[in-house]
Amino acid sequence: MDRNELSFTDYQAATFRPGFDGLRGIGFLLVVTAHIPAVPWFSYLQGWTAVWVFFAISGYLVTMLLIREERKTGAIAYGRFLTRRFFRIVPAYAAAILIYWIALYSLPPLADEYQLFMARLPYYLTLMPEYAHTDVFTIFVHSWIIGMEAKFYVFFPAIVFLMIKRDTWRFGVTAATTALLIAQGSFTANAYCAILSGVMLAQLLEWPRSFAAIAMLTRVPAAVPMAFVVALFVMLRYVEVLPAVAAVTAYLVAHVTLRESLMRRLLTYGPLVYLGQRSYGAYLLHVLAIHLGYMAFGSTTVMSGLLTTCFTLAVTIPAAELLYRTVERPGMEMARRLTEH
Repeated sequence: MDRNELSFTDYQAATFRPGFDGLRGIGFLLVVTAHIPAVPWFSYLQGWTAVWVFFAISGYLVTMLLIREERKTGAIAYGRFLTRRFFRIVPAYAAAILIYWIALYSLPPLADEYQLFMARLPYYLTLMPEYAHTDVFTIFVHSWIIGMEAKFYVFFPAIVFLMIKRDTWRFGVTAATTALLIAQGSFTANAYCAILSGVMLAQLLEWPRSFAAIAMLTRVPAAVPMAFVVALFVMLRYVEVLPAVAAVTAYLVAHVTLRESLMRRLLTYGPLVYLGQRSYGAYLLHVLAIHLGYMAFGSTTVMSGLLTTCFTLAVTIPAAELLYRTVERPGMEMARRLTEH
């Protein structure tokens, strides 16, 4: 075995995955570029695909941790799981709703957005934001991923871990569901496929033979997964094959998980790790910052777009730090206290 490759025994003993925070950090930066169309060459970065990375990481980590818990205790604590997930996503999400409401109500240039926001507020408050923008996009349209993550947290463990006991059946149900979603073909269905690609990766890595096969496929230099990313971006310029996005993101997660490579070393760079750890709050707040930037610099020229990009990062990162300290971290501490035995 390559000395830079994680062994099956070491894999099963570890739960922390170095490099994932860095992936989230890069993902956030890419998402910002996706929401600033005033800079035409940003479109080459296909920043929207970063959401698929968030989804794949989430699916992988949730499944891997649940498998570890079941192996250790004989069952999963579904109530504790939901409590931890609730306090991880809902307090910051609720704070973001309040921040957007105050900003839209207070700033006359955003009056039209305020009306759209208020009309869709029931969807936001009931964790159904993915259904709020079927006819028009608004300043809070990016919240759709929160609704999808919430439903995954509620239904996935209940169905796969509580109702199904055999690992092979769990994988079969996950794979069949993924195939049905791909056949359905909608954007939302394919987004769930991104989550399930991470789920299937975690399931396969628990079996020695499939672990060995995936390890062999990732036994390549960091240039190979990066070439896959570049090829994907080129393809997406001409045709939108969403299952391919899920496949490439799952491969990236596998490579970062199993290989000590240049890619992982770059992804453990301090500033990227820091940004990744604050990426949830940054993601929630960045579209508001973009609108403020356009108010200050305009929205029709490349220069205004670049200035808005700098402004967005300069405002969003400190705001995300504040949100992390005042809402996210206390929420996680509350969940830890509530779920302690």
